[in-house]
Amino acid sequence: MKAVTEKTLASGETLILKKVWELPVRIIHWTIVVCVVVLAITGYFIGNPPFSNTQDAATIFTFGTIRFLHFLFAYILLAAFIFRIYWGFVGNKYARWSTMLPLSGKKWRDIWREIKYLFWPRTKLPVYTGHSPLANLTYLLLYLVVLFGIVSGFTMYAAAQYTPFWRRIAAWGLALFGNNLNQVHFLHHFLLWIFAVFVILHLYMVVYTVVVSYTTEVDTMISGYKFVLKSELAEE
Repeated sequence: MKAVTEKTLASGETLILKKVWELPVRIIHWTIVVCVVVLAITGYFIGNPPFSNTQDAATIFTFGTIRFLHFLFAYILLAAFIFRIYWGFVGNKYARWSTMLPLSGKKWRDIWREIKYLFWPRTKLPVYTGHSPLANLTYLLLYLVVLFGIVSGFTMYAAAQYTPFWRRIAAWGLALFGNNLNQVHFLHHFLLWIFAVFVILHLYMVVYTVVVSYTTEVDTMISGYKFVLKSELAEE
């Protein structure tokens, strides 16, 4: 059965099915989503343990399991982050850093136009095949937050280890925070609330794209394909 690559709306406008996100990008995206959710939940309980138990800790090992999951998904997040950096150089144009970075005056004008539209939607907002300039900037900032979480988290992890390798990592990491481990703890825990705010805003934008376009971002990030109006390929 031949796949549908174009379809015409009742208005006479043409929708084109475009391949946007490659499989590695989609895998990385959902891996980071799962990691952030698990790290946020386990991190909250590590910082605010809400329970106590009279049983022997060696028998139930509840808190140890929480810590193990936190460390495990931290390693997975690190691997996904490194691979995403690599794919930003070898992936298609929608995934490349050269597309995401706001290096031109036009991109900054488009970002400002999107911000104004979101607060005061008076004109029709262009639909982009990949991420819009504002979304690209947002993801770049999110990657910096993830990087900060990785550095601060592994600094704390290394400080609790006693091998020469980890002690060296701890020394380098602590030097970035004025050799103040309490400050590292505070800033790392504060990231939880940054991610919470981002998730709320991200979900809002996912719903928003359903209203203004013909393919939801969830569908696109699962299949890799997106239906866009031929007349609205803003960056083509």
